[in-house]
Amino acid sequence: MTKNKKTIKLYASDSVIEDFYSALVEGNSRALRKVHIPKSDVFYVREAIFQRTGNKYTLDHVERAMYLEGHLTRNEVLDPDRRRPYGD
Repeated sequence: MTKNKKTIKLYASDSVIEDFYSALVEGNSRALRKVHIPKSDVFYVREAIFQRTGNKYTLDHVERAMYLEGHLTRNEVLDPDRRRPYGD
């Protein structure tokens, strides 16, 4: 007997914390499973970049850059093989 596995498509969002808590409050387990929560390092690096440059990048952009620079592994990022419009 085999289990029928459905894949859940995660999505990148800059309001990840709000999405996470909203899904919790609503009791929406499906929405909760779809939320991709980056490592805390991504949030810290994004804020440090903003404080130093005034540029606010998306979480996905910072996560991707950290991955490409070797600071994150494949299993720590959302869709590591997907091309991004801001370049690779």
